[in-house]
Amino acid sequence: MRTTKEILLTVILGFVMLIAATSFVQAQETEIDPLMNQLSQEQQEMLQTQRQLMLRNRQQLRASLSEEQMAILQDQTQSHEQIRNRLRESFSEEQRQMVQNQEGQLRQVREQFRRTLTQEQRQMLRDRVRQTRENRDQGEMGNRYGFGGKGERPGRGGNGNGRNGNGGN
Repeated sequence: MRTTKEILLTVILGFVMLIAATSFVQAQETEIDPLMNQLSQEQQEMLQTQRQLMLRNRQQLRASLSEEQMAILQDQTQSHEQIRNRLRESFSEEQRQMVQNQEGQLRQVREQFRRTLTQEQRQMLRDRVRQTRENRDQGEMGNRYGFGGKGERPGRGGNGNGRNGNGGN
């Protein structure tokens, strides 16, 4: 029997992976075409299935959120990481189980896709992931932390008077 910590860790990891994968897909849509041209029709269909599964899972999770949880998602005073952590902490046992089941389904689809890859395709994808990580780690202006510093969201800092610290000038 799994302990509560193991289940929670699995849920958290699954939720983070779901969010990361969804963000990756959205951010890379314009750059994915050359990659798609290197894949077989079957592999392209598997990726499409994976994407549809992620979107459906996201919709199901959103539909299960309470008003308080939706308010957490819409809180623009906190970073994405803080929002994600607060939301995970607020999950009911049913929501944790849903995320765990969804992540298991996604893991199976990904594993099926991986088994179809040739060595050339694997190397191409590794290179693409490495390049994406390097670009992400450079962040805005090459400071590794992106716009606004260490994980802060743009337009969320400042002195709180709505003038972004410039005194209205």
